[in-house]
Amino acid sequence: MNRSLFALTFLSAAVLISACSDGTKADAAQPAARKEGSVAPRVAVVSAPAQPYREISVASPGRITGTVDFDGAFPADSIIHLTTEQADCGRSVVDHRIDHTGTRVSGVAVWLTDIRQGRAPEVDRRFELTNEDCVMDPRVQTVITGGTLNVISDDVAMHRDRIIDVATGEIEAIAPFNDNGQVIPFDRLLKKTAELEVTCELHPWSKAYVLVFDHPYYAVTGKNGDFTLEGIPAGTYHLRAWHPVLGLVDQTVTVGAGAAAAVALKLPGEGAPAPTTTAAAQPSAAKPAPAVPTPAPR
Repeated sequence: MNRSLFALTFLSAAVLISACSDGTKADAAQPAARKEGSVAPRVAVVSAPAQPYREISVASPGRITGTVDFDGAFPADSIIHLTTEQADCGRSVVDHRIDHTGTRVSGVAVWLTDIRQGRAPEVDRRFELTNEDCVMDPRVQTVITGGTLNVISDDVAMHRDRIIDVATGEIEAIAPFNDNGQVIPFDRLLKKTAELEVTCELHPWSKAYVLVFDHPYYAVTGKNGDFTLEGIPAGTYHLRAWHPVLGLVDQTVTVGAGAAAAVALKLPGEGAPAPTTTAAAQPSAAKPAPAVPTPAPR
């Protein structure tokens, strides 16, 4: 069964089940309302903005190009030996937590923490998170508010993906899977700036992180640890890079009108203390920004 047909079937079934139970219309993409399974709140790497983002026409836009490095010894992959109850995943699973080329790290989220006005986001707002070989891919992704997250299973194994808002500890949605080829669309999940942690309840090593922003100035580093942020109004901003294993780093960067600013970021590493960071509601050199707590590596 193709993914589109299954998603339509799943949505129809959800409506029928809801109509029989309480007379209200259901939606497969409706975030879970129950509190059971929630966890303790943690410091999130993404903070709720003090004011809404405003779209403007950016004259002479600038850009930021950069790289993300780690100079220490990269943690080894973990090999998970499975029980008979997890036989559909094979006899073992390799948890490949870090991708890198030399010292350059890929799969690192990079974004401006304090930008409150700029260009309009891209029109395409559909994103995917896939269960494949009993791990999730991508491990880290950046998305825009108002988008749709399609959670997919390419495994014959059963999965039950729990999506939690790290800052509140609340379950935002649950995606159950019984077979491969299934797609569950969540069109009300990406409603606010947040760090979402996705964990399979049946395979707890399988994790992913979805960072949700209300502006378009974000990226994930490529194979060579590089990134570019385009269409930035001239000003001074706080730039953050984060990896769930290697921690986070912050840097102030000034972007000139029509100019490119180059940065080289270095992650602190697993277990290393993260630097003190600052964030402002608007880029400004006249007033110091308030301190923002920094989370420990996941």
